[in-house]
Amino acid sequence: MTLKDFYAEWNNGSDRILVHTSGSTGKPKPMMIEKSKMEVSATITCDFLNLKQGDTALLCMPLDYIAGKMVVVRSIVRGLRLISVKPSGHPLRGLTEPPVFAAMIPMQVFNSMQVPEEKEMLMQIKHLIIGGGAIDTAMERELKDFPNSVWSTYGMTETLSHIALRQLNGSKASCWYTPFEGVDVSVNDNGCLIIDAPRISDIRIVTNDIAEIAPDGRRFRIMGRKD
Repeated sequence: MTLKDFYAEWNNGSDRILVHTSGSTGKPKPMMIEKSKMEVSATITCDFLNLKQGDTALLCMPLDYIAGKMVVVRSIVRGLRLISVKPSGHPLRGLTEPPVFAAMIPMQVFNSMQVPEEKEMLMQIKHLIIGGGAIDTAMERELKDFPNSVWSTYGMTETLSHIALRQLNGSKASCWYTPFEGVDVSVNDNGCLIIDAPRISDIRIVTNDIAEIAPDGRRFRIMGRKD
């Protein structure tokens, strides 16, 4: 899907848009998602990161999946200036200035850190969120001293991208994910994480992720996968 295709679908008059799940909560399947709930999710992230109108946002992931779609929706709801590059393992290659906000997968971050000029630009991104895969301890150790905010995200297609973040660098670095306001988490008898996020999902989401809930009853960390 191209950016033009996405804008056409977003503005086609329908209140829903087609997405495909990644398989985090079961077999991958197509889903029709309410655009209004995507807007709510985008607003929550923009508010949390204090993104402002005119800030630049890097689109470097495919628009076939929720992560890429949500970058565009965030740019729409907050008036961000979208910088669109072809999805690749080196999304910062060729850029002349760092974006204010970027969402990447771990592979893109790892590759960028292997090239000095790309690593320097990566370090200058004001708000970097990393999702779509596990962040290994070596990468986490290298990110720990980055000067700007770096976050690991937790979420899936069913949660319209992420519903929780954990900081990877600075004095507030943590192994615990903190859910956004209005999101409650628990575990079932199998130890799998359950997500209640009524602003973005009409149903309770039962994941296949084995989780531990912190003593405060709010934060959580992922211990593994049931499957």
